[in-house]
Amino acid sequence: MTEKPIHIAVEASSERGTKSLPCTCLRLRRIARQITTMYDGALAENGVSIVTYAVLSALSREEPLTLSALAERVGTDRTTLSRTVERMRQAELVAASPGDDRRERRLSLTEHGRETAAAARRSWRETEEMLVARYGAERLATLHQLLADLEHAAESDSPCRTAIPEC
Repeated sequence: MTEKPIHIAVEASSERGTKSLPCTCLRLRRIARQITTMYDGALAENGVSIVTYAVLSALSREEPLTLSALAERVGTDRTTLSRTVERMRQAELVAASPGDDRRERRLSLTEHGRETAAAARRSWRETEEMLVARYGAERLATLHQLLADLEHAAESDSPCRTAIPEC
């Protein structure tokens, strides 16, 4: 079976560079950096980044959690998360206690972590509200659904094998 390449229609643009390329990966990465910078800027007054906030938020909803369970909730791998959690332990935001076996540690928020999470949540909400004001609630809801669909497609056991034009 011969597979046909996908041709992605790109609006005519006077812009040059990656902004005008039909590469989903590059566009998502660029936008992700811009949005991350926006949230990191808002959360900086609380001494946290968006990644640290995600950990604080997850532990605020459910604690204690093992590193593996926390990584699943946050949507990252254990190795990356372990470095973040270690910095958070040093900052006294997170505490580790023994788990069910010698290798397992259960993570929970310290009092300082709970206070930081509450303050950061206000900054996070303000940023969310600003995005709603700029982009629109319906459009954001649609974007969230499209991103969930795209995430599901990317996680699929049957990867897309259609030829896509190179970036």
